[in-house]
Amino acid sequence: MGIGIERIKGFLWRPAETFEASKEETLSDAYVYFFLLLVIFSVLLAVIVGIVLANPVAQSILGMAPDLELLKIITALSVTGIIIGGTVGVLIAGIWIHIWAYAFGGRNGLAQTIKVLLYAATPLLVIGWIPVIGTGIGAIWSLLLLLTGLMHLQGMYSGRAILALVATLLVPVIIIGVIAVVVVGPAMLTHI
Repeated sequence: MGIGIERIKGFLWRPAETFEASKEETLSDAYVYFFLLLVIFSVLLAVIVGIVLANPVAQSILGMAPDLELLKIITALSVTGIIIGGTVGVLIAGIWIHIWAYAFGGRNGLAQTIKVLLYAATPLLVIGWIPVIGTGIGAIWSLLLLLTGLMHLQGMYSGRAILALVATLLVPVIIIGVIAVVVVGPAMLTHI
């Protein structure tokens, strides 16, 4: 299916209709779409990072002298890291989301859940590289698309999709909180 501006606009402005149209697409179709957006995102983000690091004010705040070679290395590592991290991260996150989608009634398979995540990343990848506001707005918009996608590709009612999404986000927070209390709590008590 490719990337296409119309496809991007569909996920951004007509997500229900666009998710419905994507039901029969393969996981590899969705991955190609995601991967192309991820590459564009990583290059744009690296350019922004490069501009910031090349700025004398930023360099004085960071305590570093202008070094074009270091800037090139940082930029290349940023692009590579984002592409590798995004590729692996989306699969891990897709499995995690699917556990909760399945627990709350989503029975259309792991591939459909991963497709939801790949397509729901559209706003984050399109505007997430914009400093300050892009990431926040893109992340919230992507969460809303994730919810819409679960409803359409997993055939979940809105309440169940919301519960699956809440569990997806809340369970790791609870686990980290418990670990922090168990590990950090006793260490803090010894310093009192």
